[in-house]
Amino acid sequence: MRQKIKYVFIVFFSIILAMIFHIIAQNYSTTPKVANWSFLVNKIGLVPTIILWYVIAYGSISYIFYRYENKFTGLKSIKGLRYGIAIGILWLCGMLEGVSLYGNPVINEFVTGLCDAVPIVLMGLLLGIFTTKNNYVENKKESANLGNILVPIFVFSIIFLIGRYFFYFTNIIKSGYQTSKYFTFCWTLLMGTCIGITYILLRKSTKSPSQIISSLKFGIIIFGANWLVFTAFMPFIFKDLLSACIIRVIVDTLLVILSYYVLEVLGKLIVKEK
Repeated sequence: MRQKIKYVFIVFFSIILAMIFHIIAQNYSTTPKVANWSFLVNKIGLVPTIILWYVIAYGSISYIFYRYENKFTGLKSIKGLRYGIAIGILWLCGMLEGVSLYGNPVINEFVTGLCDAVPIVLMGLLLGIFTTKNNYVENKKESANLGNILVPIFVFSIIFLIGRYFFYFTNIIKSGYQTSKYFTFCWTLLMGTCIGITYILLRKSTKSPSQIISSLKFGIIIFGANWLVFTAFMPFIFKDLLSACIIRVIVDTLLVILSYYVLEVLGKLIVKEK
């Protein structure tokens, strides 16, 4: 019971902090004053709807950490910080897609994303410090070389880039590649890179004897669930965006599952060759 109270307190503290940041940075807000509002906004108002989304989103992020924190090794503060950074960079980079999608200024999207990313990193750190224990279970040592960082980033970036562009060209995913070609390309490559960094930070949390199960767990739970609550903001606030949100999450999750699986197969092949 005491543990649950800590979780709830940390989540609400992080939500309040995020909202304070948004108030301070309101000149950079990307939310229009007049729009085609969702049913929820028309029913209960904009601010209550945003608060409801925050509770669901930050609550989901913390719950995933709660379920998988025992899989992380090291100091409890490092466990939480690693998780917070991994999810924070996903949200921050995800916000930047609004530049090509809606024509918003880069600085506005970046500052708005930062207002959510910083509290998420802090929430992860606090959850690690106050709700977990140090875990010094020894794992097989991995050779610390540049390849262990560059290969995952390369695989995730290329698969995400190729996959996303396939869905851009087929108009299954709405994008700004026609009106903002260069930025769309850079963002897609950067997003793949951020997912690769998340993989590097959190891949051990879903590791299992089965390559497929490991890939599915990471793609659906670590990435997919966190990506879902992030993208859900749009249909929460604006009308007629639910189907686009669902398609985006499904496509991106499948690309992440594929990337993880490719890395697992490559890892096995490298070990066999040695």
